[in-house]
Amino acid sequence: MTAPTTGQTLDVTIDKLVFGGYGLARHDGLVLFVPFGAPGDHLRVEITQVEKKHVRARIVEILAPSPHRRQPRCRHFGDCGGCQFQHVDYREQLRAKSEFVREALIRTGGFDWPEPVVVQAGDEWGYRSRTQLKVYATSKRRADGSIGRVSGRAAVLPETDLAVGAPRLGFHRAFTHDIVDIAECPVLAPALEQGLQQVRAAIAPLTRDQMPYQIDGACGTDGATFAPDIPGLRKDLVEHRVGGFRYLIEPESFFQGNRHLVDRLVQGAIGDERGELAYDLYAGVGLFTLPLSRRFTRVVAVEDERRAATLGRVNVKNNGCDNVSYLRSTTEQFLAGNQPRPDLVLMDPPRLGAKPAIPLLLRMAPRRLVYVSCDPNTLARDLRQLCDGGYEVEQVEAYDMFPQTFHVESIARLRHQSPA
Repeated sequence: MTAPTTGQTLDVTIDKLVFGGYGLARHDGLVLFVPFGAPGDHLRVEITQVEKKHVRARIVEILAPSPHRRQPRCRHFGDCGGCQFQHVDYREQLRAKSEFVREALIRTGGFDWPEPVVVQAGDEWGYRSRTQLKVYATSKRRADGSIGRVSGRAAVLPETDLAVGAPRLGFHRAFTHDIVDIAECPVLAPALEQGLQQVRAAIAPLTRDQMPYQIDGACGTDGATFAPDIPGLRKDLVEHRVGGFRYLIEPESFFQGNRHLVDRLVQGAIGDERGELAYDLYAGVGLFTLPLSRRFTRVVAVEDERRAATLGRVNVKNNGCDNVSYLRSTTEQFLAGNQPRPDLVLMDPPRLGAKPAIPLLLRMAPRRLVYVSCDPNTLARDLRQLCDGGYEVEQVEAYDMFPQTFHVESIARLRHQSPA
């Protein structure tokens, strides 16, 4: 076909969902990424952006809906950017996420992976026990009190809105840094969704200089709490109970946010592992550290973020895990310190993966590795390097910690080919 142009309309059929939150279609050799398309949709679309290898397009008309298409539950879906797949039935979402992981293993990792990746799932609604609410956006003060850069037009709230006391509270609009004012969010745990109006009431009387850029919320066994400290809002530690352990976290802390599935994720990561020495790298507040302490004679947890490491030590003490050492260090600094070879390394790195740590891990050559990942492509990249360095992948399993979105958590289990 002739070169595609912005504004051009095409009739296409969506082949599948792809990582990133799009429906993928093809037209005369042209690859199109279409937000809010469902596999099997026959659509009229308009090209909105032309890239080197593909184009992006928006739906103009649904000519024939997919059998997988359903009515979104949230009134803000399509405007709010928090969810990408509410319009797709949940079984198809799970099938797509299995393919996201399998395709990453094949294309990014170069693995021969013919079998589907099993996806563990829970309730698709009311699952989120953590949230980051954006305030449109009267200052640059973040939840921890620091000053952060606010980009784009969302940085300043018009004075007319300030005059009537109507700051926007919600999430980023799809594909922008603008903020959608939300009245509901059905993926939030009930305690957090019910807290939206409480937050809105608390920020309404604040002046421009007092208004935070972001409000972090979390809920646990003892209700919901929010940060920063705003009159009318509770700011306190939150308690979670996972696998018989008691965890205390701050609203700002990272903690696996799916309250329906976190127990199964921990069980899947720990499995039947046991032995003398285990390292928990990128340990956070100790989600995996505590159960490891029941399986290993000694556990070393490594976390470089100060507040997370402090809470990790608190959680270790509160749960009587006397065989755990909690170190505040980067993973790379720890591994470079000529540590003894452990029976197990469990690691849960950030979205960018563990690439800087891989050469040090290969030098240490732990007998077994468990890699928990929130990004299939960085997981596949790191698995390839580990396997080139002497490991073999025994199992990869996925967990749908984020229903209605394209995100998917994975656990890979590896064994060194020369364990002696």
